[in-house]
Amino acid sequence: MKPKIILASQSPRREELLKRVVKEFETQAAAIDEKRIEQIILNNSADDFMMTVKTLVMELASRKAKVIQKINRRALVIGADTIVILDNQILGKPEDEIEAYQMIKKLAGNTHQVLTGVSIRYGNIEDCFVSVSKIKFYEWDHQMQYEAAAYVESGKAMDKAGAYGIQEEAGLWVKWIKGDYNNIVGLPIAKLNKRLNKLLKRL
Repeated sequence: MKPKIILASQSPRREELLKRVVKEFETQAAAIDEKRIEQIILNNSADDFMMTVKTLVMELASRKAKVIQKINRRALVIGADTIVILDNQILGKPEDEIEAYQMIKKLAGNTHQVLTGVSIRYGNIEDCFVSVSKIKFYEWDHQMQYEAAAYVESGKAMDKAGAYGIQEEAGLWVKWIKGDYNNIVGLPIAKLNKRLNKLLKRL
């Protein structure tokens, strides 16, 4: 008998992606202090920046899964967290529309990376991994300026790392992608599918 599966997130994007892997699951939001965890890991790591961010994104995913597992002992829990980095700087969710607009302008003409950490937890078993994708945006011009302003005004930029969702109008700014598209949306479902099935076979 397969265990109940819970996605430790209320992101509609992750929920929609996970439906392609798992037919039946629940969603529960996991409240953790992401900023505090980020500060501790960034301040205490001796690794290079990329390795530190990989550690951070996996730790955030793991903590989310642990929070939900504590109240759902017999469930298999999937936690995930996505981080955008540009020039060794983390671009989180914007605090206001001005910051959102400036983030998009920074990304224009540059290559940035999106990292999604995933934790699959069942009992004392945990499988944790990170997926990395690279994205190049077109150069900033009058058209992108107008589109970015409209996108920010719509409110869609405010709940997303890096202030954009590639599956929305922001997809018009993408020059090329290297890696998993779904990872950029918020969940690397191809890799998750392989790892999840491997763990379920063990059970």
